[in-house]
Amino acid sequence: MVNWMRGRRRWVAVAAAAVVLVGLVACGNDDDGASAPPPKTERDAYTKWYVQQAVDRYERTGRQATIDYYNNEAGADDQWYIFIADTDTGITVAHATIPSRVGAYSAERVDITGHAYGALLMASPESGHWVDYVFYNPQTDTGGTKHTWAVGRDNLVFGSGWYEDSYPVPRPTKSEPGSYTRAFVEDTVWFYESNGQSALIHHLNSPDSTDPPSVDGQWYGFAFDLDGVVIAHPTVPANVGMTLHEILGATPEGLAAADEMVTATEAGKWVDYTYLNPQSGAWETKHTWIVKRDEIHIASGWYEGG
Repeated sequence: MVNWMRGRRRWVAVAAAAVVLVGLVACGNDDDGASAPPPKTERDAYTKWYVQQAVDRYERTGRQATIDYYNNEAGADDQWYIFIADTDTGITVAHATIPSRVGAYSAERVDITGHAYGALLMASPESGHWVDYVFYNPQTDTGGTKHTWAVGRDNLVFGSGWYEDSYPVPRPTKSEPGSYTRAFVEDTVWFYESNGQSALIHHLNSPDSTDPPSVDGQWYGFAFDLDGVVIAHPTVPANVGMTLHEILGATPEGLAAADEMVTATEAGKWVDYTYLNPQSGAWETKHTWIVKRDEIHIASGWYEGG
């Protein structure tokens, strides 16, 4: 009887050890204990899975460790990358592929179509939701419609998305000057969002810059700060450091235009005034499209005979 009991105890101990070993092996399939990802061909499912890994990491390691982890290339996988925003401040606190986005105010983001997607991202529920908008694709270096899955946790939003393969609308031609101007500015905005303010200033202050061009016929990009001080201008370098009031304020119309330009928002704004066309050498009516991003305004325009 004693021998049988000893044998039974040994069998129970071995069985328990086997159960523990199986559990450890199962968990060892992934260092983080994560489930296997869906195939990337199932883009919606893969995006949800990818964001969930970030949420799980946050719940395991805490806020700062998660932000540090995703503020580098570890947070990117092909077209997918993680970004994290603080809903209390509206500030992006982590971005795996565009470091210049970190510290930027994102709560009022508006895309090229006028869609206010920033507020939708900040309002993401814990159950998650899809937010679609046009955004810069770091892989293709152009814009595309992005489908983002965003999940709220505490005062943070975790997001990632996938891009459609083509530009969201047919690329406008110069025969459509208004649409072409908006696309020209948006390309410059995407350059800023990818490279930051210092790189943008250098890019726009160089008239031979390409990809995107700083000058294209009558179109040229320029930038000014929130006080209306010009910080970049490829065709009239003397304008850099001057205020819009100083440049346009010789007439009541120009002064009013300068005041209007600094009120442009993330959604963009048209402002008309008379200005020198560098191509024709004549003073003509200029229609300028202006988009605010963070602490600067980015603009370009087209001319018609004045």
